[in-house]
Amino acid sequence: MKNATRAIPVDLLRILGASAIFYFHGGLVTGWPLSQWGEFAVATFIYLASFCAMRYSPPAPGRTRSYWWSRFKAVYPTFAVISIILFAASFLYSPRKTGFHYTGEDLAANLLMVSQYVGRPWMTQPMWFVPFVLQLYLILPFLVRTPVRLRTMLAAFVVSGAACAAVFALLPTHADFANGVCRNWSPIFRLPEVLFGCILARSRSVAGAAAPVAGYIACCALFALSALPYPPALPTLLLPLKGAVVSLVLAAIAAVFLPFIKDKHAGIVGLFGRAAFPFFLLHGPGIGFVSDKFGRNIPAWILYFVLCWAAAIALMLALEKTLRRAKAGGAAG
Repeated sequence: MKNATRAIPVDLLRILGASAIFYFHGGLVTGWPLSQWGEFAVATFIYLASFCAMRYSPPAPGRTRSYWWSRFKAVYPTFAVISIILFAASFLYSPRKTGFHYTGEDLAANLLMVSQYVGRPWMTQPMWFVPFVLQLYLILPFLVRTPVRLRTMLAAFVVSGAACAAVFALLPTHADFANGVCRNWSPIFRLPEVLFGCILARSRSVAGAAAPVAGYIACCALFALSALPYPPALPTLLLPLKGAVVSLVLAAIAAVFLPFIKDKHAGIVGLFGRAAFPFFLLHGPGIGFVSDKFGRNIPAWILYFVLCWAAAIALMLALEKTLRRAKAGGAAG
């Protein structure tokens, strides 16, 4: 990829990753084949977050606070608007996980991004990724100054493994909850995936990335084998390996499509790429509704998929227009 603000392969991976997660959530109620693997496309978004930060907008020395603020402004408005929309929509159609509309406490916890930490329901389950990625942006300025080599990657696996082991030791009879903590609560538990994105950002060619990718997958396999003495931790310790496998599959699919995407299509791909984040957050709540009304009817699911993308694009464009106006107004003032 060239040194540009945006790149078609990045946007294409965002689109494919978001679509894979849609397939996973739909598969929970329909039983679609291999849908359980779609969950691990989250790793692709972790790689891309650190990759894009390192490659395209690395934090400048002495400007860490402005970097944090810019990242917050890039993520939080979309999250907040979708939270309020879903809160209002819950009065029209009760979410399955609550059986009734969300409360003011649920909305407050959601907007403060502490829902999972205080036992409140997210407006939609993928929202756990928002505090996760903002924590990732908090540590990225320090990773910029860290040499990302194989030994650094091994150290990341050790740190991540020790953090996960501490959680399981504190919750010996609640393996499922411990797995959720290690999966969703902090990038410290998924530090190897963060550093892997940094490694890819510093690779300037496919050949240059081959050795780091192979080394990372080997580390992932060893990490998974470390669960042998304690099988309840296997789902947690398999996360990096499964995420790498799914991301390689998505990358292979992207490689098939890339030759057919010409310069004239770049704008469309970029549009969908920018809408991938709101799509990621928006699609979940309607899954139960579509399942209740249409079961496994394929045309209904395809229509819902298209409508989610249309809503995500419309919301993204509206937010971008609002932010541009606010910026122009601030500059004029």
